[in-house]
Amino acid sequence: MLGTESYKIQIKGELSNERLKSLIFFYEPLIGNDALFLYEFFYLRNNDVRFKEINDLLFCLNISVDEFEKRCNILNEYKLVATLKKGPQYVFKIREPLLMEEFIKNDLFVRNFILKTSGKYYQELLADIKLDDNYNEFEDISKNFDVANLQDWSKNDETYLNNNDKESYNFNTIFNVNTFLKNVSTNLFPMRLRTENNLRQLATLADLYNISYDKMSNFLTKACKLDSDSIDFNYLKYMCIHTNSDYQKVDQGNYNVPCLTYLMSLQEGKEATEYDKNIIFKLSNDYKLNPSVINVLLEHCLKNCDNRLIEKYIYGIASDLHRNDIKNAKQALERLDVHSNYEVAKEQLPKYDTSKNPALNEQRLAEILNRRAK
Repeated sequence: MLGTESYKIQIKGELSNERLKSLIFFYEPLIGNDALFLYEFFYLRNNDVRFKEINDLLFCLNISVDEFEKRCNILNEYKLVATLKKGPQYVFKIREPLLMEEFIKNDLFVRNFILKTSGKYYQELLADIKLDDNYNEFEDISKNFDVANLQDWSKNDETYLNNNDKESYNFNTIFNVNTFLKNVSTNLFPMRLRTENNLRQLATLADLYNISYDKMSNFLTKACKLDSDSIDFNYLKYMCIHTNSDYQKVDQGNYNVPCLTYLMSLQEGKEATEYDKNIIFKLSNDYKLNPSVINVLLEHCLKNCDNRLIEKYIYGIASDLHRNDIKNAKQALERLDVHSNYEVAKEQLPKYDTSKNPALNEQRLAEILNRRAK
């Protein structure tokens, strides 16, 4: 970073009293007074409409460019400031500190806080926060919103909402991503992690293992790695595979259900093994089959393999379905009919033992081999 380069400051929202408390009591021991002063300085600045020279900022702060960069890096580490760069221009995006109730749920921040202060001081702060205020003996007499207030709402009024909807996703999955996002907190699942690729992988895992919205929210609290702005999908997959699924009887021919639900229905409610669940994942991840096609394949394999999932058999057919770009249950059923007819025809071919008749001429042998190959 050079003093002759330029910068802008971007601020969203205001620093509430509760967040200010968190900044002073929890963040200050971690970032130090110098970085705290820089953060407060950033927050008191209005949003810049144009880029300014960094030297102007250094003059106001009375620090060197190296010291400024050092303080910025500390604020970056604790997600208080995001530093964006394009050529000689910087944008400092100021983020709100976590509320105290949110801070104590961040394993990395809390552990570092205890190391830099003490476990005793941390426990004292927890007692002051009073997270467990109990008002069970109080009666809730709050007045509810009267829906009659919306009696004049019209379809024309609804268009204003439609035009201002947030981005929606259509992954053609059973798990409704849009519904899930409406009910999950951005503190739990930050906006920066809601990329299309991440959301698609979430929906796919939910479709394979029948993961509800609540369960997925719970899993995300453990799989989101806020320190690296990523999701540990290996751990998320592990949790999905090792969670119990409620038994749900599925009507015959209804293939548009989660794969684990369908498999358990085929086995009269018997819990699927980890072996079976890993096969389901591989059919989706490696062979790119959607849940309805996987369900058809599971049904076919159990029927033809003595109610077992045999890897060599099921992966062989999965490879064929992938090569033929099978996209839905109807196409899968038609393709598996071809496989079934092939198996029957192969079993009906006559078998010849040439070991007892070495004089069998080459032409006859070639004819037999040719028939078997078809």
